[in-house]
Amino acid sequence: MNEINLKRTVLNITTFCNLKCKHCLAFIPYYKERHSMGIEEARKVLEAYFKVVDTVETFTITGGEPLLNDKTYDIMEEVYTYDEQILKSVDFVTNGTMMIPNNVLDLFEKHKQKTRVVLSNYGEHLSKKINEVEEELKKRGITYRISKFYGDNLYYDGWIDFSDHSLKWENESEREKNAQKCLHRVGKYYIINEGELHSCSRGFWRMKNGIIPKKKGEYVPLLDESISFEEKRRDLLTMYGLKSSTSCAHCVGLCNDVPRVTPAQQLD
Repeated sequence: MNEINLKRTVLNITTFCNLKCKHCLAFIPYYKERHSMGIEEARKVLEAYFKVVDTVETFTITGGEPLLNDKTYDIMEEVYTYDEQILKSVDFVTNGTMMIPNNVLDLFEKHKQKTRVVLSNYGEHLSKKINEVEEELKKRGITYRISKFYGDNLYYDGWIDFSDHSLKWENESEREKNAQKCLHRVGKYYIINEGELHSCSRGFWRMKNGIIPKKKGEYVPLLDESISFEEKRRDLLTMYGLKSSTSCAHCVGLCNDVPRVTPAQQLD
């Protein structure tokens, strides 16, 4: 079977967050039940993922706010055991509301040749610890990037409102035309949520909430032991080759021509 080499995959390790962003890309404020990944679950998910995938350029840890998971250190330590299959970097995304614990920083420093911390900056009223976090990263020589989501020159000029899940595209040709403008679809962006590998967080959310059916070849149930790893690889290859998916029919897409909204608007 052909090797599977992905550009990026995101692992969601918690649906807890200390912000309530109205237009959260992962719909975190709208979860009725919240969950943080434990270390045994993380081991199973990572083992399955890296059996299905040969290599990934960037492997990202996110949430929610990943620092709210008290097993973050253990999960990150497990991620680094797959160092040879992660070709470029292990990214860690945090919102600048809290300090990164010293043991996690020690781990980042130990693996700093392949680590990048991504700081989402929502301004001084929300990301209150971001300057302190940045100073600590500088001091330790840990690579980081700041994504600015306030004031002028917003990161990618703002966010997109994905809250309307109604049918947008009536036929497959229209769906595919729009999907081929979507940065996630074109960039082959994948996300792991609740032990499942999806093309994007919108697709996962729509399947989870029954907006669209779970369709073979449009997601990979990594933890389903009734399905062989060979079959999971075939399903991922099918996903990889799709120009669009069922979810794309319900989506405006992460496209440059879609109107933007002010980032990090907080729900009451």
